[in-house]
Amino acid sequence: MTTMTNGGLAAGIRRSRMGSIQRIWALTATVAAAAVALFVVVVQALPAPATTVALPWLVWVVAFALSEVVVVHVPFQREAHTFSLGDVLLAAGLLLLAPADLVLAQVVGAGVALLLYRRQRGVKLAFNAAVLLLGSTLAVIVFVALTGGQAGSNPWHWLAALVAVLVLTVTSDVCIFAVISLSEGRADWRRLPGMLTLSLPFSLGAGAVGLVVERMAIDDPAALGLLAVPTALVFAAYRAYTRAREQQDNLRLLHETTSLLYTGDADTALGQFLTSVRGAFSAGVAELVLLGEDGAATMSRSRDGQEPVALTPLEQPQGATRLVDCAIATGTFTTRTGAARGQALDRYAADRGLKDAMVSVLRTDDRTHGLLLVGDRLGDVATFSRNDLTLLETFARHVATSLERGRLEHDLRQVTELKEKLRHQAMHDALTGLPNRTLFLDRTEHALNLAGRNGLWPAVLYIDLDGFKPVNDTYGHEAGDVLLRAFAERLHGCLRAADTAARLGGDEFAVLLHGPIDEAGVRQVLARIRTLLDLPIDLGAGRVATVGASIGVAIADPSTDVDTLIRHADVAMYAAKRGGRGISTFYEPGLGEGEPERPDPGAELAAGLARGEFTVVYQPLVDLRTGRPAGAEALVRWQHPTDGFRPPDTFIPLAEETGLITEIGAFVLRDACRQAARWTGPDAAVPAPMVTVNLSARQVTDPRIVDQVGAALAEAGLDPYRLVLEITETVLMQDREAAAANLAALKALGVRIAIDDFGTGYSSLAYLCRFPLDMLKIAREFVDGLGRDANADVVTRAVVELAGALGLLTVAEGIETPHQQDHVAGLGCDLAQGYLFSRPVDAETVLAVMAGTATSALAPSRQEVGATA
Repeated sequence: MTTMTNGGLAAGIRRSRMGSIQRIWALTATVAAAAVALFVVVVQALPAPATTVALPWLVWVVAFALSEVVVVHVPFQREAHTFSLGDVLLAAGLLLLAPADLVLAQVVGAGVALLLYRRQRGVKLAFNAAVLLLGSTLAVIVFVALTGGQAGSNPWHWLAALVAVLVLTVTSDVCIFAVISLSEGRADWRRLPGMLTLSLPFSLGAGAVGLVVERMAIDDPAALGLLAVPTALVFAAYRAYTRAREQQDNLRLLHETTSLLYTGDADTALGQFLTSVRGAFSAGVAELVLLGEDGAATMSRSRDGQEPVALTPLEQPQGATRLVDCAIATGTFTTRTGAARGQALDRYAADRGLKDAMVSVLRTDDRTHGLLLVGDRLGDVATFSRNDLTLLETFARHVATSLERGRLEHDLRQVTELKEKLRHQAMHDALTGLPNRTLFLDRTEHALNLAGRNGLWPAVLYIDLDGFKPVNDTYGHEAGDVLLRAFAERLHGCLRAADTAARLGGDEFAVLLHGPIDEAGVRQVLARIRTLLDLPIDLGAGRVATVGASIGVAIADPSTDVDTLIRHADVAMYAAKRGGRGISTFYEPGLGEGEPERPDPGAELAAGLARGEFTVVYQPLVDLRTGRPAGAEALVRWQHPTDGFRPPDTFIPLAEETGLITEIGAFVLRDACRQAARWTGPDAAVPAPMVTVNLSARQVTDPRIVDQVGAALAEAGLDPYRLVLEITETVLMQDREAAAANLAALKALGVRIAIDDFGTGYSSLAYLCRFPLDMLKIAREFVDGLGRDANADVVTRAVVELAGALGLLTVAEGIETPHQQDHVAGLGCDLAQGYLFSRPVDAETVLAVMAGTATSALAPSRQEVGATA
């Protein structure tokens, strides 16, 4: 059974007050007269069914009243339908109750609920009661006509009852369509099929449940209690579906509505925006009050039936400022009338003549911009809900961000600061905040140039932590990061303001000591560093660690340049390691000459590639909904013959610099395609696992990449859809034209494209539309902060929602704890990877994992969790 609520009838009545409401009253009177005539002439003469179940008529009245209390509101275009459990009772009552008693019980019970619970009055109440009387009357007439008035309960009676329920639904929808057409002055016949499509399936299902209730009431009344559980679950599932649909519509509407702020002139844009906001909440009025920094205030408003107004001066802004001040004082920036902390809004709404309202304060980091208010909820829904509050807060956040963006675009100082922030990020280590290798070399060169003029020669310390890898292996990547940050902070703290501490990569650090400085001064610095190293470092969760360091020292003189100075410090550091570790060594001429000369890094890398020292390992991707492996990421590893395992961050930048990354990338691509072709999942109904391969900046812009990918796929016989190519945000910012052309050609092959470490680069949303993307990988930095950093929570949720709106898969990287897994799963991420599930494993192990014959890799020991990625 459906009734019209907030959109169509209520809005139609408001419009009719400006025209002629008599048309709606005339329709209501016609429907009521027809219903009464049919009831008196036909229904009262119909015989009662013979049944062994005889419930008092008052019980049926109460049941029909309750059916109108537990309802589902489904918006359709500008109107909303209310689906109740009345059809369940109607279908059962057709077989159990006298026709006249059934009609009266339904009309009286539902009418009481409409009057007392939904608080309908006047023409709305009269219209819904008349439609209900007509529909119930026609339903019992059709039922008796189809069954010939014969008593019984058989398949033909059941079919007749379902047809009767549908007759009631069709009658209600046709009458609702008629009143909307009268109020609008035209009939849009395309609307009626949509209304019927929405309501008929629900009514049919509810009627079938009612027939089951009737059968059980006759055969085994005690079993009715068992039916309550599945009935409640089905009803709850349908309500959940409608909520999910509403959320999806709200997300689309949010994008469409906020985009209006950037179209046309300000007055038109604001008017269209507020009209869309009012429609989103089925509200009679939407207002935007902007408070200027000079105390001036403007009002923009959209009211039902009136032309919008924009940016008109607000002569008396005291009411709005009181709302803002109250929100700041209580910390409640979004509220509604009737709430515990909404007394100020209650007074504001009463002064404005609004029956109900909700408001959200527009604020950004540095200021409060004003407020966004909607009021006068249309229709029968009592007032605004919690979901409405959440949506309004989202609207307000977008509006505040848009206002702030407008300020930034015209504020040169803010733009300069933003550029400086980006430059700082490019010159500093993301983990420790210390200068990176590039900035350290620049400062060292500057110090040498200055020393060439004033003779104050600097010194360089090259520091390699001893014992870091066991800590990382034992306690995990997160604990290793804590250790590195703690050491970096201590190292920076024991230096002079003019000196520079830098992280070169991995567990290697460097210190630039400005001159004048001699060996005695350096030893004082070394003593302070050794003292700090002796102090245990708290890794969290009751774990502590102490590490040592091998330190090489080189003091500059007029004959050294920056490369020589760094190389001397590096040679001294290796000499310290060979000397037993945990010691410091000063460079002297001839130091290390008895040892084999360290090869040129570029040549060493090329030789390692030629000798086959590189291998590919795979880290599984897990489907967060099923817990099954959905694929794996291919990762390159270098097993050096003398140094052993070398982490990727020690050779990938060198490979990029020398151009060898193209050859390494091609090797990884071929191996990944070959291995993925062997993977088959344990369930044939589940799509075959994917493999993801990272593309460097050189590869993305290399015109040969399309042929290389095509050849790798053909050689392995791999379905292109199973190959996902990962790129970083910064790659897209470098050579956009070449990147766009190559990515389009790769998509034409059938492969998928993913953005790696999304959110850590330039984060321009424009490329999400310009480039053919399929997947977003949420950066480890945000995953690490989930549950601890509110900004990380907000950014991660926004990325997931944005990806969902664009139809992109999301992958959460760096999952190391069950808490992180639960958090990203709750946000709606599709896939995840990290040491919680598996460390990177060799090709044969990942083959067993994909086939479902080896699960141990997906549950590593705590010692494995710390392995370097």
